[in-house]
Order: sequence, then C-alpha cells, then structure tokens
Amino acid sequence: MKQTCYKLFKSKQWDIIWLIVGYVLVVVGAIHDWSGSFQLIWLTSLIGGFLGLTIVLSFANQKGKLGSGLGVIGACFDSYNYYNFGLLGNVFVGVYCAILYAKGFFTLGKELKVTKFTRLNLLVSVILAVCGAVVLYFFANTILPEGAPVWVLALNIIVFVVQVVSQYLMVEGKAVSWIGWILANFINIALNGYMVYTGQPGALIYLAMTVMYQLNSFKAAFLWFGYGEE
Repeated sequence: MKQTCYKLFKSKQWDIIWLIVGYVLVVVGAIHDWSGSFQLIWLTSLIGGFLGLTIVLSFANQKGKLGSGLGVIGACFDSYNYYNFGLLGNVFVGVYCAILYAKGFFTLGKELKVTKFTRLNLLVSVILAVCGAVVLYFFANTILPEGAPVWVLALNIIVFVVQVVSQYLMVEGKAVSWIGWILANFINIALNGYMVYTGQPGALIYLAMTVMYQLNSFKAAFLWFGYGEE
C-alpha cells in the first residue's frame, strides 16, 4: 500500500491532473468573482492562485530553488491582495513568507535536501509561535472574522500559528513541516466549510482549493518522509 501511494504521488500523471484541477478551480473562482468591469485586484488574485498551486507542488517535489523563487513572487502578490482586502495581519504574514522564500532561494540547491529536525529548529519554531500569537493579539481584528462563534476564532488562532511555523520548517527542508500543513489544512477545511454554511461568496471555491492543498500535503509527506520508497 505504501509503495503504491509513493509511486502514485511520485508520478508526473498525478502532478498534471492535480495542477489542471487546481487551475480550473482558480479560473472558476475568478469567473465567479468577476464584477463586470476590470479591477487590478481581480487579476492579481487570479495570478496569486496560479502561483500558490505551483509553489506548493514545487516544494512537494523538493524543487527548492524553483519553489523559493516563485514563492517570493507569490508572497508579494499575497501581500498586495491582503492589503487591498484590509487584512493587515495577513500582509505581515505575506512579508514574512517572502523573507523566508528569499532565504531559501539563495541557500537551497536546485533539489531540496530533507534534513533532520534539530534543537535549533525547535527553538526557532517556539519563537515563531510566540511571535504569531503576538501578531494575533495586536491585529486579530484584521485577521479573524467578526462576529464568528468562539470555536471559529479558536481554530483561526491555531491555524495561523501552525502555518507560520510550518512555513519556516518547509523552507528549512524538514519533513515534519508537512504534518503541520496537513493539520492546518484540516482546520481550514472546517473553517471554509463554516463559511460555505453561512453563505459567504466564493467560500466553496476556497474549500475546494484547500482540499487540493491537502492532497498535495499528503503527497509531500509521503515523499519527504520516504514512505514506500524502495
């Protein structure tokens, strides 16, 4: 079973089908959000969606240089989009990701090497988690949905911190980062499901995209941990 999954996730056919489905979802979302007149934020959101899918797939396939280079560009688009959405806290996250990707671009090779988790990684992860909590404390009103139930607020806080730490560990080439992304995606699926339930525009597309990210995270976990590798 493990070898079957490993071969499936390693195949080009999986990547092609995954990308096609993901790109179609982005286009459907863009068409759904079209207001009838051209707006720059519509175009940058469309490009950001394409870049996001390409970046996570590149890292799953351990393409460190490519993923980091595209990541810098993608993070800039994300920061711009979040700024226009009025989500100041997420702008900071975008800048944070851009810095990590830039570091990865200059330090990682063409093929990303998966290395062991160290005490230094643990220390940095704790510091990032604390910093993430501080950001939430001061900018929660720009990140968390207003008037949402307590469980939605709690999950938003958890997933925000998990994603900040996982981003760092992924660029550092630590397989455990994908465990973090799997956890974050499960939480985001629940949150997006709630947004669909409340009738938020475009929420269904975000839910579908999160499912695509989750499939990629499972693929990455299998490849980075070497499950089923002969």
